[in-house]
Amino acid sequence: MGEPKHARHFCGKLAPSITCFTDETTLPYETYGLQQGKRGELMSPAVVAASVRALARGSSQGKPIGDAKMLPGTFIVDRQGVIQYAYYSKHAGDHPRIDDLIAAAKALA
Repeated sequence: MGEPKHARHFCGKLAPSITCFTDETTLPYETYGLQQGKRGELMSPAVVAASVRALARGSSQGKPIGDAKMLPGTFIVDRQGVIQYAYYSKHAGDHPRIDDLIAAAKALA
């Protein structure tokens, strides 16, 4: 969720070989079945632990853009537009393991 300039910045920096899209509304979240987090999903011991791990790796939270209560999700979509992998985060700091994403992507190749 963000403005096109955010997609250009992060995609160009993190994934320059792919096309990234952004939307300033929550419609894509709703389309993929993602929802706003409740208090326990936004402020819990698991979120604090994820925050500490991120800070230890040198990552920090920037200024929130859009609806900061939306829980994240990660999807791998094939060339036909079919979702081949879906990960619905349990809280704001919950993300799939990179090894799982790489394995799912390789399975499509």
